[in-house]
Amino acid sequence: MSCLLVLAILQVQAQAVQITPEKPQRGEKVTITYHPGIAGAAIGKDASSILINFTYSTFYDQPWKLPMTKQGDKWIASFVLQRYGTFASFYLQSGEIIDKPAADRHYSIAVYNGNKRVRDGFLHESYSLGVQMSKSPKLPALQLALLKKELTNYPNNYEAKVREQSVLMTLAKTPEEKMKHRLEARKIIAAKFEENPTFGGNLNKVTMGYLIIGENYRLDSIRKVVSKRFPESDLAKDYLISAISKEKDETKKVAQLEALLKKDKEAGENSTEIHRILFEHYVKLKDETKAVYHARKSMGAPEPYTPQKLKTIAEKLTAQRLAADTALAYAEASLKVADQWPIGVIRYFPEYGHILPFVADSVRTKTIAEAKSSLNAIVALNKFYLGNKDEAMKLAAKAEGNGANKESLMNIALLYELAGNLEKAFEATWKVLLGDPSDTAAIRSAKTNFLKFNPSEIEFNAKLKKLEELKLAQLKAALKKQLMNKPGPELTGLTDLKGKPVTKEMMQGKIVVLDFWATWCVPCMQEMPYLQKVYDKYKNNSQLMFMVVNSGAKNTIKDAIGWEAKNPQYTFPLYFNNDPDIGDKVGFALIPTIAVIDHQGKMQFRTIGFEGAELEHKLAVQIDILLEQAKQ
Repeated sequence: MSCLLVLAILQVQAQAVQITPEKPQRGEKVTITYHPGIAGAAIGKDASSILINFTYSTFYDQPWKLPMTKQGDKWIASFVLQRYGTFASFYLQSGEIIDKPAADRHYSIAVYNGNKRVRDGFLHESYSLGVQMSKSPKLPALQLALLKKELTNYPNNYEAKVREQSVLMTLAKTPEEKMKHRLEARKIIAAKFEENPTFGGNLNKVTMGYLIIGENYRLDSIRKVVSKRFPESDLAKDYLISAISKEKDETKKVAQLEALLKKDKEAGENSTEIHRILFEHYVKLKDETKAVYHARKSMGAPEPYTPQKLKTIAEKLTAQRLAADTALAYAEASLKVADQWPIGVIRYFPEYGHILPFVADSVRTKTIAEAKSSLNAIVALNKFYLGNKDEAMKLAAKAEGNGANKESLMNIALLYELAGNLEKAFEATWKVLLGDPSDTAAIRSAKTNFLKFNPSEIEFNAKLKKLEELKLAQLKAALKKQLMNKPGPELTGLTDLKGKPVTKEMMQGKIVVLDFWATWCVPCMQEMPYLQKVYDKYKNNSQLMFMVVNSGAKNTIKDAIGWEAKNPQYTFPLYFNNDPDIGDKVGFALIPTIAVIDHQGKMQFRTIGFEGAELEHKLAVQIDILLEQAKQ
C-alpha cells in the first residue's frame, strides 16, 4: 500500500509536467510543458521565470540551465533531439523554489527508436540515479535493475556489462562473492581488449572498464602490453612518442623523434604529433627553416581545433620573431576560420564524430572577438617586422577595439614600443592592468614605458595605487549585489581535529568563513595558498572565525590530521565534518566550496569551485563588507 501511495503521489506531481511526444525519437522536437499552480505543482502562477535544470544529460547541444517561455498560463521549452541523445533527467526551478516529482527523483526524458529505448538509454538512466538519490540505500539495487533492462535490449553492451558487475560487487555480502564479480568484470574487459587491441577507441573502453571497477593501476600495464605485442601499431607508437616527449635531454629526445619519422617515412597517423613537438623545439632554438617545416607538417586533417592550432603556430613564431611571412600566413589563415573557434568541451565518439557543446551566444561572441583581436595583433606585429608599418598601425588599432584582452594588448604594446610610441605602449598595458591590477608582467611593461616619457617613479606608483583602489571599489559594488540573506545552515556535525564538537555559542555573533575541502581534491589544494593569505590578514580579528572543514566523502579525521602534519605552512584552523547532509544544508555538491555567514547567522556568500588567484581578493572583500555591516 505504501508503494502504491508513493506511485500515486508521483503521478499527481507529474501532471504538472508534460513531455511530448511520449516516446521521442532522435530528430524529433521535444516539448516540455509546465502548469504552475495546479495540484502537485510546487511553483505558483506568479512565477516570473522558470528554468529546466538538467542534472544528467546526453543532450550536449542544450544548456544545463534551459529557460522556459511563458505562454498563457503555462511555461514551455522545446528542442530537437540530436543523433546522439539517449537520456536526460531534470528538475524545474523558479528562484529558490524547486519542483521535482519526489525528494529523491527528478523528471526524465528517455529517447526511443520506435517503441524501444535507444542503446545506452537505460545505462545512462542508471548513471542519473547517482545524482537523483546519491544517499539512498536503494541506489545500487535500482541501478542494477536498469542495467539489466539495458542488457535485455542490448546484450552486447560492454559498458553495461562491466557496470553490472561493479554494482554486484557493491551489493556482495561476502569477500568471495565480491571477488567472483570482479573476476567476471575482468573477463569482460579482457575480451574487449582482444576485440581490437590496437584501436584507440577500443582501448579507451578497456581503460574505462578498469576505472569502473576501481583498478586504475592497470592502465599502464595495458599500454605495455600493446607496445610489446603490437610494436608497429600506431597506438604503440603514440605511447612511445608520449614517453620520448618526457625525455629531459633535448638532444636525445629530438634524435629519437626524428628517427621515428625517418623509419615510418612520415606516413603514420601520429607523425603530426612528432612534428608538433619538433616545431616547438626548433622555435626555441630559433632555427627558422626547421621550425617552418615542422609547423606545416604538424597541422594534420581539418578538425574543430584547427583555428586554434593555426593561431598557436603563428604566436610561437611571432614570439621569437621568426619567419614573419610564415607567421603572418598562419595568423591570417586562422582569422579566416575564427568564427568556428573551438569553445567548451568538444566530445568525440567514433560512432558520432565530433559533438559541439551548447555555448551561450554571449560567450561565443566574446570568445570569437577575443580570438580575432589576438590574431589581428599578431598580424600587425608581423606586418611591422616585414616593413609595412602603416598597415601594422591600422591593424593594431583594430585589435585594440572589440575583444581586446591581455594577450592582444601586450602584443599591441610591444608594437607601439618598437615604433617608438611609448605613450600608446603604456596605454595598452594600462588597459591590461584595469582588468587585473596585480599582473606583474603588465606592471613591468607599463612602468618601463611610462618612465621613458615621464621619469617620475612616484607618479607611476600613485597611478598604480589609484588603479588598485578603483578595482577594489568595483569588486565591492559587485559583491554587495550578490548578498544572499539566506538563513544560515545548521552546523551540527563539525568537530575540531581533536574531536571536540563545534557549538552554536562558538559561532554566535561572529562572521564565519567556512571552507569545505578534502585531501584528495586537487582544486582544494590549489586554493589553500590563497586561503592562507586571507587568513593571515584577518587572523587577529576577534569578530571572525575561520573553519576549514574536511568534508570529503572518502576522508576520515585521521586523513585530515595526517594532512595537517604534512602541511605546516598552513596555519588556518582545521575541522572535520561528520554530517552527511552538510552539502544539502549549505547548498553545494562540489568542493572546494566557501560559505561566508554574517554576524547574525545569515549565509551571505557562497563560492562553489576554485576561482584561482581572484579568490584572495574576492573573499577579503566579502569579509570587509560583512565587517562594515556588523558596525552599523
